[in-house]
Amino acid sequence: MEGPAAQIESTPAIVGLPRELAGAWGPLPLNPTVAEVTEIGRARGKFAALRHDPLWIARGSIPLASSIVRGVGSPSLTPPGPVGLPIVGSALDMRREPFEFLRRCANEYGDIYRLPFPVAGHMIVVNHPDYASQVMDDPTGRYSMIGPGHAVAGMIGAAIPMMEGEKFRQRRRMLMPMFGRRHLARVADVIADEFVRRIDGWSSVANTGQVIDVQHAIAQVTLPAFLRAMFSSSITEKEIHETDLDLRTFMSLMASATLMSPLPNLVPFPGRDSAPRSMVRLWRLTRRLIKQRRKNPIETPDLLSLLLEATYDDGSPLSERDLSMELMILMAGGYETVVASLSWTLAMLLSHPVCLQRLYSEIDTLDNAVPTLADLPQLPWTKACFDEGQRLQGHPLNPRFAMEDDVIGGYFIPQYSIVGPSLYSMHRDPRWWADPDEYDPHRFIDEALVKSRPRLAFMPFGSGRHHCLGTGMAYMNAQFLLAIIFQRYRLELPDGWKPKHHFNFSVTVDGGVPVTVTKL
Repeated sequence: MEGPAAQIESTPAIVGLPRELAGAWGPLPLNPTVAEVTEIGRARGKFAALRHDPLWIARGSIPLASSIVRGVGSPSLTPPGPVGLPIVGSALDMRREPFEFLRRCANEYGDIYRLPFPVAGHMIVVNHPDYASQVMDDPTGRYSMIGPGHAVAGMIGAAIPMMEGEKFRQRRRMLMPMFGRRHLARVADVIADEFVRRIDGWSSVANTGQVIDVQHAIAQVTLPAFLRAMFSSSITEKEIHETDLDLRTFMSLMASATLMSPLPNLVPFPGRDSAPRSMVRLWRLTRRLIKQRRKNPIETPDLLSLLLEATYDDGSPLSERDLSMELMILMAGGYETVVASLSWTLAMLLSHPVCLQRLYSEIDTLDNAVPTLADLPQLPWTKACFDEGQRLQGHPLNPRFAMEDDVIGGYFIPQYSIVGPSLYSMHRDPRWWADPDEYDPHRFIDEALVKSRPRLAFMPFGSGRHHCLGTGMAYMNAQFLLAIIFQRYRLELPDGWKPKHHFNFSVTVDGGVPVTVTKL
């Protein structure tokens, strides 16, 4: 984790430089402090701009371009990394195989490295929990989740992941009661009953030898349960299918901005699904839910009524655009997170019979009763199976925008750099995980192992101010689903099948999870 500053050789001084550029040249201290490294990096960037770029004053008016120039101008203080191709940098590698490419870079360059990227200039990846904490847990606003995108969020509507500052804190306070244990206790039975009703429907394909995609099947279970529990609303089977498709298209649209996922179809040809058609359907659905609730208020508060009645500290309500965008983000995050993580859990668990048998034994303690919130502490292996699935699922990158200059691990981070941890790399780092590619839920049962790992070595729900509000609900849903499924069925994968990662903002199993279903 040592930075390069102590290894930099002294260079001859240049006479006559302006005082503000004096640090750009000349001997460097042997063991500089963080403040000294920051100041040296700033000065070197200014000097490089003067020396190499005759248009540096014009560029300085554009913060993003200025930060790129500063980063290029101080090579001895910037992180190592691949050179990449002209113009596109590492974009093609990230598009073709982001997971393995990031892991190879971690093995070659270590805990912090830089990837050249078009438009953004470069992306800085951190692979150590301490560095991740510096980015994710910063309380001062130095790192932003949305960065320069706040202007776009203002035009299309801002949900909580798109917000920062005081408005973000107030919005988060609005939503927190609906994701706390008290509200989960109110909706747990509603969710479990909906799960039971829909999973019982799998009996139509049980014992037939028919292969189903359990990833798709879980989506058809969780989406209506989430709508019923959080919005007290139900939609038709046709709308469930369409909304599942539309939310995945919505997430593909967001994922394409990272260059790690292709753009969804943007041309609304008749009879073909497209991003515009999906966005229109989602917008109409959210507007319909809002209008119906305003026309027919309910006595028991739910997430929808809370949003409609909420006001900021100045008394202003959420705008109509913000309401619709918040509902779309909540629907996508509320069910897609569980669908993706549980799909990875099943993909790994079903190929490890010893782990699966222990799960069956634990679930047997419920005596075939529908699980309740009170049962969850008695299902630690079930939770561990889910956590291990999340670990191997991993997210390629959890990016933030550096809103001011910083130093991480002795390396200069220019303002407006994109910086973030690669959860895929951290979740498979052999320093924290023995046999990191193996599925072993025991890692989350052994207290000594858990305590020996740094806090952010496992980070499935983020950290800091933007830590996922729905963490408790996600664990409840996952344990309910695993218990209800394996109380009823045995699922089998095809011989030799292996899961592959697919990035679609969440990380799903590429092509789904094919299983045959046998009734117990």
